[in-house]
Amino acid sequence: MKFKYYIGALFVFIVLLGLYVYSLSGASFTFMIPFSTQSITLPVAIWFVVPVIVFFIIVIFLEIGGSYRMWRKRTKYKHDYKILLEQIENQLLSKDVPLKQPTMNRYKSLSILLGNLTLDIKEGIALKSGETRLDELIELLGDLKRGEYVNLKKFNPGEKSPFMNQNILNQIHSDEKFATEVLKKSSYDEESKREAFKKLLNCGETKTIKQFIGEIKFNKDLANEMLGMCYANKINFSNDEIAKLCTEVKYSKEDYLHLSQKLKECYEPAAWVSLFENLANQDELAEIAYFYVLLELEMIDEAKERLNTYPQNELLKVRAYLDLKDSGKKYPLELFLLD
Repeated sequence: MKFKYYIGALFVFIVLLGLYVYSLSGASFTFMIPFSTQSITLPVAIWFVVPVIVFFIIVIFLEIGGSYRMWRKRTKYKHDYKILLEQIENQLLSKDVPLKQPTMNRYKSLSILLGNLTLDIKEGIALKSGETRLDELIELLGDLKRGEYVNLKKFNPGEKSPFMNQNILNQIHSDEKFATEVLKKSSYDEESKREAFKKLLNCGETKTIKQFIGEIKFNKDLANEMLGMCYANKINFSNDEIAKLCTEVKYSKEDYLHLSQKLKECYEPAAWVSLFENLANQDELAEIAYFYVLLELEMIDEAKERLNTYPQNELLKVRAYLDLKDSGKKYPLELFLLD
């Protein structure tokens, strides 16, 4: 029942009670105030009504107190619920922010449980929670995960957020002009610059590529992409440039050997030998690759001459191959050089 109806009903009840008692007796009653000489004389009907009014006033105060406690409780629940939503948003965005503690014990426990979890976006989201902001964020992060460029400014993830980095990479992959801008500006990190350089490589922008070679800190993956352009004859590098690139990314023996195999198809024999002689002279790790080139081209005398510069207990696999070849036996060269 609404409170105003309760007041109306009580008012009618008091009036009817007073009239009924007055109709039974119109006499008055005198009440002596304790510890005083004063007295109060009122009709009996009024004395019947007064306790009802007092009771009504007590009920009003109790009702107001209960309503206030319920309001406080609802306010705390709303406040804690809002904190949980903020926590979920921050965890989804991997934000490193101080964790606010809910005031209600149940929500506090739930907050601690969430804080110990790593949240991720699953594929194929079909249902929405009804929390507009979080639903929008989840949809955006899903698109981001699928490689799309999205606008995350509304959620302020921070410049160092992994999602901002991924968003930059997505934009690089989808926008060649943006990739060029990334290479021109010093504000982008090395990973973004490498991805931008790789994008231009895949687009065949050889003139632009040459312009930014000195600005990139290469790793093996990017070096392999770069040298792949050589394999496809889309870009030309001098022997010294290739040697510098291989040294910068710390090519291993196996890397040099795989490089020699790949370049076999796109280099003329003389250029192939020249390149790996240069590489071997600058980095001893390329020595096996150089022997592979010499032996693959049947340049046996040159291979033996270079082998003689090493102690007898070194390059044993190469020596074994040559000994078998001298005895008339032929085996695949890769068996002796590839681990």
